Amino acid sequence: MSLNNDHILQSIQKSGKAIHDSRELLKAEVARYTEHLISVMGSQPLGPMADSAFGQLKLVARMHQEMQGLEEQLRGIYQSATHLKSNDVQIIEALPHRRSSEASYERVEDAKVVAPVVRRKPGRKLSAKPVADAAPVQRRGGRVSTNDDKVLAALRRLLKVFKNTALPQAQIAAEAGIPVGSIAASLHRLQDAGRVVQKARGHYRLN
Repeated sequence: MSLNNDHILQSIQKSGKAIHDSRELLKAEVARYTEHLISVMGSQPLGPMADSAFGQLKLVARMHQEMQGLEEQLRGIYQSATHLKSNDVQIIEALPHRRSSEASYERVEDAKVVAPVVRRKPGRKLSAKPVADAAPVQRRGGRVSTNDDKVLAALRRLLKVFKNTALPQAQIAAEAGIPVGSIAASLHRLQDAGRVVQKARGHYRLN
């Protein structure tokens, strides 16, 4: 799900401003009631007006404290909404990169399949030469990229703590420091390379 409605953030901001303004007004009232109590205590310290002024000050002070709590709660709600929206944008931006890297990988594999066969001439031997010197490093039968190495290191750290616990892909991506949209492709390549085995959904074992 995506929190893509900017009106939500604007509404939270307006509510926060209203609560902030109310808190400032109550803060001024607390100061005014405090001065009134000091004045009454100076003239009638044991009279009924002192008790009344003290009770009113306590009530206004409690209202100010509760309003301050509401402001802090709303600030946390706004931060959560902003974080959720930024995560959605990050995932959306990561998806084209993921498709591009997977497509380029498929093109490399296809190029290897259709590579022309060099026919040897009779009586002449050709020295063995790699097809492509700049080809990606192959490890145990699969291609492993820099992101894959980060994911592998992240799994190694996480499995030391969460041995028998399912690991969400978002948690692995956060530990590896890569976009969530790239984690599935990295895990798939690591499994193809034989570096990681998925026993069940979210349960991984390193080889």
